[in-house]
Amino acid sequence: MVIWSGWGFLVGVITFGCLIATEFLVEEVYQDEQFYQANGWPKLAGFLASAVIVGVVGRWIGRKQGRVLIDPETGEEVRVGGNNTFFFIPMEKWAPILLVLGVIFLFVTD
Repeated sequence: MVIWSGWGFLVGVITFGCLIATEFLVEEVYQDEQFYQANGWPKLAGFLASAVIVGVVGRWIGRKQGRVLIDPETGEEVRVGGNNTFFFIPMEKWAPILLVLGVIFLFVTD
């Protein structure tokens, strides 16, 4: 079961798209249909690309949505609305997670 709120589903869509694009690109360049599966660096490249895109998109969407209200008694800022989460984690926080997954997949081959 996939759980998201707002635009959080884009984390999965962007990551899947980057990994698929990396696979097609690597297989086309190396003319080997098993190269992507046999090597870890193409997966790292796909996760790196998705981390950059998710980080930028997450920050951009986060700035565009929601309102910041200031509590008159305490002066504290409170953000209302604009929750874009994927598995309860905000979109912009997924960028480092995707980098870690890429490093893990660097060492996991076939």
